[in-house]
Amino acid sequence: MSSTRMHIHLDVIGGIAGDMFAAAMLDAFPDLRLPLEDMLSGLTLALNASFRLEDAMDKGLTGKRFQVVMGNSVVSDKTHLVFTPARRPSGVLAPAAHDHHHYRWQDVMQRLDRAALPDDIARCAREIYTLLAQAECAVHNTSLEQLHLHEVGAADALIDIVSAAFLIHHSQVTSWSVSSLPWGGGMTRCAHGKIPVPAPATLNLLDGFSWFDDGQPGERITPTGAAILAWLKPRFAPVHGSSSATGYGFGNRQFALCANVLRVCAFTQRAATLQQESIIAVQCDIDDMTPELLAIAIDQLRQHEAVIDLTTYAGQGKKQRWVTHLEILCRAPQLDDVCQAIFNQTSTLGVRFHPVTRYTLPRRHEVIAHEQQEWPVKYARRPNGEESCKVEADSLCLSSQSHHQRQYIKATIENHLVSK
Repeated sequence: MSSTRMHIHLDVIGGIAGDMFAAAMLDAFPDLRLPLEDMLSGLTLALNASFRLEDAMDKGLTGKRFQVVMGNSVVSDKTHLVFTPARRPSGVLAPAAHDHHHYRWQDVMQRLDRAALPDDIARCAREIYTLLAQAECAVHNTSLEQLHLHEVGAADALIDIVSAAFLIHHSQVTSWSVSSLPWGGGMTRCAHGKIPVPAPATLNLLDGFSWFDDGQPGERITPTGAAILAWLKPRFAPVHGSSSATGYGFGNRQFALCANVLRVCAFTQRAATLQQESIIAVQCDIDDMTPELLAIAIDQLRQHEAVIDLTTYAGQGKKQRWVTHLEILCRAPQLDDVCQAIFNQTSTLGVRFHPVTRYTLPRRHEVIAHEQQEWPVKYARRPNGEESCKVEADSLCLSSQSHHQRQYIKATIENHLVSK
């Protein structure tokens, strides 16, 4: 009997913030609303703090809007979330619902500790906060101990992040993917004045993510939303599986050209031992290098740390010239490094690239002693449960023995291991 797993794809249409993520997840998984309310009702995150889930519509789309309620008022704070250097001695968190006081980082962590959250949810919330704090520390060139929080330490942000941690855990999702992120642009106001969009901390958190410009300005990805994405570590791959749920989470702002919405698409996938990975294929054709110089260039490229694999083959190009087709596989964050290496090592004037998805098998490595010598061996687990093994070819290259002797060593070790 085959088992299944849950995968969620995040379509970042209008943007993503903590409240938009919670709204979209609750729209997709409505059964989690009451359990979330029960958990939050027992917390001491802030006086009279709770959430309200409202029906929402924007540009003809319908879904939910997640509102944090403190006392009898909905928190509507558009101040940018930033960290600022501490200027006052440590103290108790101010209880006022709508204040903009500064809170020590340690105070926020202690408040999470006192909330008596389940361990897995508390760990997730702390890790999301820590990612956000570390990004802000890098921007301000300081340490956690020297920082206190403006707004992000307030109860509304605490509710957003704790709710996100709860929904991440209780949705039982095993993998995540995400669309390209809208750039936005322009300026946004923070405690220190105006800063460019996306905010510096947001860019720090989302290093390696894919962006696009849809012509709609404004802050589209908040630092809290960026921290959630950074914690999820979503892949950038085509989704597959059977669609099982969809949710739409709306933000409070409205844009002229698109709905300010985050869409959650849940898929049921059949579990397998195959590991899926999104990588980039980089290609070029070379017709004006001598075989000697091209061989040197290829050898240099193979040794580049960003290159996963490199293949070449001969073909016929423009003006009936024979060309060498070069294709390199690399991971998305390393694309620029690989392209620069190709331009530096070869005579090509241009490269092309496209994303590809590959399956790999789970692997492990061991060192086996045979005839007073150590041999590295690679094992792979096949989908039918069988485990194959092979002696690493590089170790055989070091042997000065003949072809038949190397073949005998390889077969002896591998047959012995398979029969165990």
